[in-house]
Amino acid sequence: MKTFLIPTDFSSASRNATEYGAQLARQFSARLILFHSYMMPTPVSEVPYVMATVEEQQKEHEEALRKEAEYLQQQFSLDTEQIVRIGVASDEVRELARDKNVDLVIMGIKGAGGLDKIIGSTTINTIRKVKTPVLIIPHDASFRAIKDIVYASDFSYKTDPGLFQPLTALAEKFGAKIHILNIEKRREKVTVGEMAGKTGAENIFEDMDHEYVTMASDSITHGINEYLQEKPGQLLAMVHHKHTFFERIFSRSDTTAMAYETHIPLLVLHSKE
Repeated sequence: MKTFLIPTDFSSASRNATEYGAQLARQFSARLILFHSYMMPTPVSEVPYVMATVEEQQKEHEEALRKEAEYLQQQFSLDTEQIVRIGVASDEVRELARDKNVDLVIMGIKGAGGLDKIIGSTTINTIRKVKTPVLIIPHDASFRAIKDIVYASDFSYKTDPGLFQPLTALAEKFGAKIHILNIEKRREKVTVGEMAGKTGAENIFEDMDHEYVTMASDSITHGINEYLQEKPGQLLAMVHHKHTFFERIFSRSDTTAMAYETHIPLLVLHSKE
């Protein structure tokens, strides 16, 4: 991985993600791009007042991002490219990720509860719009060497080797073990598609330190939570695919089903389909 993009809104959660991303970038000797987007305020009152111009707003946000870059230089001796644009954050991240050949987008989240509470709308929209892997950093997660990666899957999608490149790159960099966690709902038969998915995963991870773990649970999120409580890792990985449990978990109709807290980074991989 050669290029990391970190969107920031200058909040404490974003600063935490920026620091995490900076340390990860040093591990990979990667290029780091700091990005901030903003929208012009819309007048909601009939009382006239002086509104800042686009030029003034642009300069103000550029100065704030410059200070963030100076902080990274002082703390981590890391130079960054800085980009400020006006527009919807998720749309701009999608365009930048494509134009700059970004390998990993790193975003912060804030909250203390189920993922329905801590994954903000900007992060969810970014996950759904970009095709680039997204690493979500909880506001209370600090950078640690990654020794155990939990990859949660229901094996319902094709396992293209290129899909897992960020995960395998992280595992190789840190010498981490991959725990392939399959949460099975209580039923008797495994589908042909799930059997094929597991075989594909075995081919991808055969040369890496890995293990398969199967847990029975009526709730996928409860199953993941239970496993992470028993065997805490430093990274949780999931695949975003319209037919997988990831999309069902994060769909608006199912947000109330989110019952686990995450205090470790979540790597979201994107299926090409």
